[in-house]
Amino acid sequence: MSDPIAPAPPPAAAPSPAPSTRPAFLIERRGLPRADLATLAKDGYHLLRTTTWTRLVALLFAAYLVINLLVGALLWAGDATILNARPHSFWDRFYFSVETMATIGFGNMAPGDTLSHVVVTVESFVGVLYAALVTGIVFGKFATPTPKVMFSDRCVVADEDGVPTLMFRCANARATAIVEANVRVALTRNEVLPHGERARRIYDLTLRRTTSPLFVLSWTVFHPIDATSPLYGLTAADLARESANLIVTFTGIDDKLASTVHTRHLYAASQIVFGRRFVDILGDDPATGARFIDYRRFHDTTEAPVTLPEATA
Repeated sequence: MSDPIAPAPPPAAAPSPAPSTRPAFLIERRGLPRADLATLAKDGYHLLRTTTWTRLVALLFAAYLVINLLVGALLWAGDATILNARPHSFWDRFYFSVETMATIGFGNMAPGDTLSHVVVTVESFVGVLYAALVTGIVFGKFATPTPKVMFSDRCVVADEDGVPTLMFRCANARATAIVEANVRVALTRNEVLPHGERARRIYDLTLRRTTSPLFVLSWTVFHPIDATSPLYGLTAADLARESANLIVTFTGIDDKLASTVHTRHLYAASQIVFGRRFVDILGDDPATGARFIDYRRFHDTTEAPVTLPEATA
């Protein structure tokens, strides 16, 4: 659902307080078993699919070099006969391995004895498996659809229809639409249980609208802070003391790819600002009459009244 178009130009925005750059989660993982070869072998596909492109390419290239170095060392140590290769030359045998594994042809060099023929046979099979593995990983990583959704750099709390309301903004940064877009928001915070144990609790926040049939431009998400809200009666100091975070999950269907896409965003307590609201970013061009969205004002806020109820004991 897009923001409404204001009949008049938006008011000048007051300077917005800079949000904290503190990560939303500062929890270390301790006590897990260290990754070994068996663990990496079981979870290797997930690690390769989720790592960055730079690391993936570097890892695949390193594995390619290691395989050829090992084969070259085997041929060199076994003094295998390679026709037209320099005697006892390690690098000639390394490049012979590269030509074999890549199936690009031997050129002037060719296997000349039993050892070299056996190594070529095994390496050719390994090369086929390696090429299939690399093709599957690269294609799977490249073909995974991802949305390009912008989120406002903070949440704001201001009165909306007489009710204090938590708001944040998201926008579709691609030209394609996302159909059946769905947003969910959860609050996580530290609590002390009656017997003194500390726990991290998760609460779902009720939103004014959770779905948008066609997500094209922008969408302001509203959570009324009424008596049923987990945020009822809480202040910015309370949220900071409880190390509160907001977890936003977004799912939808890419209109062009017909594939489900999803993303998430985290807001720390320091990114929840009371007494401000977002400025309007939709308007009409008086020269052409065309409607436009100004992403330069996407994160801008202005002062707004907010009435917070007192927390009940």
